[in-house]
Amino acid sequence: MKLYVVRHGETIVNVKGLINARNIIGLNRKGKEQANAAAEKIKNENIDLIICSPLRRTKQTCKIMNKNKIKVIYDKRILERNSCSMQFRKIEQLDFNQWYDVNKTIVYKNSEGFKSILERVKCFIEEIKTKYLDKNILIVTHGDVCKAIYACMNDIRDSKDISLFKQGNCEIKKYKLD
Repeated sequence: MKLYVVRHGETIVNVKGLINARNIIGLNRKGKEQANAAAEKIKNENIDLIICSPLRRTKQTCKIMNKNKIKVIYDKRILERNSCSMQFRKIEQLDFNQWYDVNKTIVYKNSEGFKSILERVKCFIEEIKTKYLDKNILIVTHGDVCKAIYACMNDIRDSKDISLFKQGNCEIKKYKLD
């Protein structure tokens, strides 16, 4: 069983270096080009199922990448962080040790903490292991969920290590599940 995890294509919010969060902004032109390029990279990987975050930018990425018309399931557990009042603020304003602290469920007064993201991603991965045994799955999601998947798959609990992990727009990471 393999997981192919892709972060959505670029948006104007990414270009401006802002916290994207759960907004309705879609892909920009470059983001659509990135999704087409990612589709080419994955077209021969024998994907059985796509699981996608229900936000606009991930749905657009998924639609572009799904050249083989594979079944798509939308799952709220792989939504981006609920950043509340931090949405559209400069990423450089963040204290990454706090933002990616695996022990905090709430940060910056009302933003979802990384502990909460890890918990929902861990539940999501455990369900995939039991429900889709021997399937190859493409997951279309967001930056912080990509970090959480990386942390879960590699048993990483250090906020610095998590914050240093980078997955670019439409970059595909592969994980093997046993």
